[in-house]
Amino acid sequence: MVSEVNGTWDTAIEVPGTATLNAGGNAGTTSVSCASAGNCLVGGSYAPNRQHRQAFAVSEENGAWGTAREIPGTGTLNVGGAANVNSVSCASAGNCSVAGFYSVPCQGIQCADQQALVVSEVNGTWGNAEEIPNTATLNKGNFAGAGSVSCASPGRCLAGGFYSVSASNQQAFVVNET
Repeated sequence: MVSEVNGTWDTAIEVPGTATLNAGGNAGTTSVSCASAGNCLVGGSYAPNRQHRQAFAVSEENGAWGTAREIPGTGTLNVGGAANVNSVSCASAGNCSVAGFYSVPCQGIQCADQQALVVSEVNGTWGNAEEIPNTATLNKGNFAGAGSVSCASPGRCLAGGFYSVSASNQQAFVVNET
């Protein structure tokens, strides 16, 4: 990651903590949001081993980066071994939301069984990732994900994504947090 301050880009650095998490050697960031200068959130995924991908987030507070860590609750949800943060949004420092996906064990011959997830940070404390309400019911084709999240104020966010009605029919969804 790299920061820009007063119109000048710093030198890129490794996301703090990903070297420890990423024993499988396949990590990347997918989204960043800054509530104010020096108060940002970065999300993405890492590989704890070569067969698994897990979602992470790392915060910058007052210009100092913390250490990347697995998003709480994704370890329990992600029994299929593929999770990612697709989007992050911060309404204010320490009040952010994350949207993405996790995978569940394959059913039948389709092996891309994936569910949409969201999780929020409130006053610097992360909740547990959860399946976006009602997406499992809608997701008859077993392939869903949240692609974007935007927060207007703490606790007031909107996320959007897709779910599959069948293997060849995807539909859009939106969900709000109030």
